[in-house]
Amino acid sequence: KAEPPIAFTGRTFENAVALARAWQAGLSVVRLVPRIEVPRGDVEVDVDMESYVDHGAYLWGTLLSGADIGLPQTYRAFGTWEPLPTEDEARSFAEFWAWFTDVRSRAAARGLTFRAYCYNAWAENRWLLGSAERFAGMPGIPSVAEVQEFIDSDEWVDMFACVVDSFLCAHGKGLKVIARVAGYEWHDPDAGGEASMRWYREAVGLGEGEADPAQRARLLRYNEDDVRATFVLREWMTSTANTEIPYVGDL
Repeated sequence: KAEPPIAFTGRTFENAVALARAWQAGLSVVRLVPRIEVPRGDVEVDVDMESYVDHGAYLWGTLLSGADIGLPQTYRAFGTWEPLPTEDEARSFAEFWAWFTDVRSRAAARGLTFRAYCYNAWAENRWLLGSAERFAGMPGIPSVAEVQEFIDSDEWVDMFACVVDSFLCAHGKGLKVIARVAGYEWHDPDAGGEASMRWYREAVGLGEGEADPAQRARLLRYNEDDVRATFVLREWMTSTANTEIPYVGDL
């Protein structure tokens, strides 16, 4: 996903000066804060959504971790392989929301805190709200108000915002940049947003040609890598990054 635009401010200028110092010191990433803080929960879910231009969101990938709540702690995807736009998107979104709500309810019933994480929440938020609005009244679809209440809660954490608050990065703050600093590597060397659009067209048979199951598997692997990278990034930021990454105030 592309990074949202950032307005130029006094802090932006200060960060540019600090980044120049980092360059002089041969550093590509430095800490902006003495100690990195990321909200954590007893039960955590990483979420990554895949969409195709403005036609809809065809895949919601999740990774459950943390305390045992009686559900498998593994990657789970909810999607449709009917070419977008399609009403089958409502089914996959409803299944995702039902599972997500079940996780939250199980955590609450056990007195456990819950957090869900994504990278660049503006994209996920767009399709969370958009799906609730477009498919309103269909089975399992939450109300826009219900979705908005979750988005506004402290249970929804944007890891991109955490990275912006925590680091200066010479090569950008995209997930595939910063997660590699944290030690994560994607299985597909061509993984990226532009490539995934091509894979999607081939996966569902848009245009000429038949649907390609191999490209569906490729997209699922790519999506799983994204959610696992978000998990690894969070673990790194709250464990070793404070000692591995130099603090800008010490330059």
